[in-house]
Amino acid sequence: MGNGILRKLDFVPRTLDDHIVRDGLEAVSLLDKQYLVGGIATQSYIPTKCRRRTSDIDFSVVRPLSHEDFKSMIGIVRENLHDKGYTTDTKKYSRAYALNVFNPEGEGLCLEFSRRNKQAFKDKEKRLEREFENAKSKIIEGRETTYKVCCVEDIAIPKLVRSIGSLGRHPHFFRYVSGNIDPLTEEIVEKQLKRISEIREEAMINLPNPELAEKLRFVSDLYDIRILSEVTGFNEKYLAEVGEEWDTFNKPSEARERLVKAVLPKFF
Repeated sequence: MGNGILRKLDFVPRTLDDHIVRDGLEAVSLLDKQYLVGGIATQSYIPTKCRRRTSDIDFSVVRPLSHEDFKSMIGIVRENLHDKGYTTDTKKYSRAYALNVFNPEGEGLCLEFSRRNKQAFKDKEKRLEREFENAKSKIIEGRETTYKVCCVEDIAIPKLVRSIGSLGRHPHFFRYVSGNIDPLTEEIVEKQLKRISEIREEAMINLPNPELAEKLRFVSDLYDIRILSEVTGFNEKYLAEVGEEWDTFNKPSEARERLVKAVLPKFF
């Protein structure tokens, strides 16, 4: 479970304010029926001072994606980035295909696209179509190019589902689930971002350590959900609709109840 997280620790963590991230978004915006998900998607909805650094940019594509499909699809993205002075290479992983981007100084960024064969796509097609239809168009800051980013409800529920799974594997992670729900002040946000940064440093020093890497993802996911709840808020009806599609989220458990109370205090 931790292998995907571990390999991402090789990259310098970044925010939407970084030039290389904006160049990556601009290049991928040339593709059809794709949209941004994950940590950078979260950053699209919150101010700079609240943005949590992350090592990759995750995209969902509304189509089956074999290795050959990926190599063909990504050609225009690579060409765009090469024209801007970057070098690239591609990687094939169990759940994703990656386009790694490097600037002239050798600093990198990982662009990941969910890997799905025809059957896997068919199983998720309805959900992917719904997410794409509800995705928001955002302007890349400082540029005229727009990109598609999934709505906040479609960010929050998958992160909650993933966090429930992490608690099942590592019950001691409950120590990171707060029981007190207070408004997120600027001071608290700064403190939480500092803690996440410290966990990242610990994980990098202790490579390879899948549990530390999963702890980093767990704490990061909780932060993302909570900051979205506080800064942007959720459409309660649509949040419930999204939740109904995830079996893990619908199954009653201590993990689910405590997480919902900790990061979605106004809902459910």
